[in-house]
Amino acid sequence: MIVIVGAGLAGLSTAAHLARPYRICERDHEAGGLCRSYEMKGFTFDMTGHLLHFRQAEIKALVEGLLEGRLERHVRRSFIYSHRTYTEYPFQVNTYGLPPEVVRDCLLGFIATLAKPSGEAAKEPSFKAWILDNLGEGIARHFMVPFNEKLWQVPLDELTSDWVSWLIPKPDIKDVINGALGIKDKAFGYNPTFLYPKRGGIDALPKAFLPRVPDIQYGTELVELDTQRRRATVRTGQNGSRVLEYEKLVSTIPIPELVKRCTDVPRDLREAAEGLRCVSVYSVNLGVARERVTDMHWIYFPEPDYPFYRAGFPMNFSPGLGPSGCSSLYVEISHQPTEALASDDVLKRVRGGLERAGIFTAKDELVAADVRDIRYAYVLFDRHRARALPAILQELERRGIHSIGRYGRWEHTSMEDAIGQGKQLAEQLNRQGDPAQSGPRPAAAAGRAGANP
Repeated sequence: MIVIVGAGLAGLSTAAHLARPYRICERDHEAGGLCRSYEMKGFTFDMTGHLLHFRQAEIKALVEGLLEGRLERHVRRSFIYSHRTYTEYPFQVNTYGLPPEVVRDCLLGFIATLAKPSGEAAKEPSFKAWILDNLGEGIARHFMVPFNEKLWQVPLDELTSDWVSWLIPKPDIKDVINGALGIKDKAFGYNPTFLYPKRGGIDALPKAFLPRVPDIQYGTELVELDTQRRRATVRTGQNGSRVLEYEKLVSTIPIPELVKRCTDVPRDLREAAEGLRCVSVYSVNLGVARERVTDMHWIYFPEPDYPFYRAGFPMNFSPGLGPSGCSSLYVEISHQPTEALASDDVLKRVRGGLERAGIFTAKDELVAADVRDIRYAYVLFDRHRARALPAILQELERRGIHSIGRYGRWEHTSMEDAIGQGKQLAEQLNRQGDPAQSGPRPAAAAGRAGANP
C-alpha cells in the first residue's frame, strides 16, 4: 500500500492518478491544505490569495476539466502603491507616474546594468546581487529591495537567486523606457491573466478532486515513521493511534516536520532539516460594509509605513464571495516564525495601514475580521537550503519516502506545480508497481530497506 500524508493539492493529485492501493492521512477534517476556503458572516474567504495561472498545457486541461464551466478568466489588475501613487505591476516596466527623480533613478540604473561586461556578474549571486545586476540600483532602491525585505524578513544578501527566473523576468531596455513614458504594448510577468472559480472560492478546486479520491482518512496525523521497517504511526482522535505498513510513503508536509517524525534517520540529516528556514504570514481576511472599495485585484506595498506587503480584493474575483453592499479583502503580513502578535494587534495595524493608504476611511465598518497565522508560508532559498536539500530528498527517497509539493520539496511553487508533481509521481509509482514495465527488482535495491541508516 502507498500512504499519502496530506490532502492538499499535491496529495490529492497523487491519489487521483494512482492505479495502486493507497490511503491518504489528513490531519484536518477537510481536504485542501492551504488551498481552502471558509465562510464567515456571509463572506467566503480563502486562506490568502489563490489564483490559477498555467504554464503547462496538460495541467491546465486537467483543472479545466475538473472545474468545467465553473472558472472565469480575468485580466490582471494589480498595482504597486508607493510615493503616494499607484503604478501598475510589475514595477520595472511601469514607472510612469512616479516622481520624475524616481523615474530617472530607475532608468539610469537599468541602463548601467547593460554597460557591465557579462563576466562581471557572480556565478551564484545572492538575490540582492541579482537585483542590482539585472535591474539596477534605482529599481532596487525604490521597490525590489524594500518590498522583498518586507516579504522575506531577512537581508536579501542571505538569499540565493536560483528561484527568480520565472517570477521576475528581466525586461528589455525598450520595455523599461516605454514603462517610464506610459506606453503599454506588452503584458509582463507570469500571471497577466488568471482563472478563478465563479462560486465557492478556491475551495472548489480541491473539492473537485474528491470524487476521484475516495480513501481519505480525516483527523489522522502522522506522528512517527520507522523508515527501515516502513511503518507509519498515526494519531486518530485525542488518544487513539495505529500503525500503517507501507511500501512507499508520499509526504506533502513541510520537510522539517517530516524529518522530525523519522525515528531512525542520521543526526546530520535531522540537523540539516532543522536548519531549513521559512517566513510565516498573518493572513487577515476582512469584510467591510461598503461596496467596491477598489476595482483592483491586488496591490503591493513596498514602503515601511504599511505593515502588509500585499492586499487583495476577492469580491473582484467573484461577486458571490460576499453579501450585497459589502467588499472583502485579504491582507498579508510576513513575520519570523518565532515572533507572535495578538490578533487584535494585527487587526489594529492592518486597519491603520489601510486608512493611511486611502483604501479604508475612518468611518468604514468592519462586519467580518479573521486573523490566521500560517506557520509555513514561504520557504527561504538560502545557501543552507542549496547545500542541504538535495541530500535530504535523496536520503528520504532511498528510504521509500517521496516528499512533494510546495513544502515537501521546500520550494516556491504554484498550485499548478503541486498538481503536476502529484501526477508525475503517481505515474512513476504506477510503473514501479507494474512488473511488465518495471522489470525484475535488482538485488541491491531489494535489500536496501534493511540497511543501516
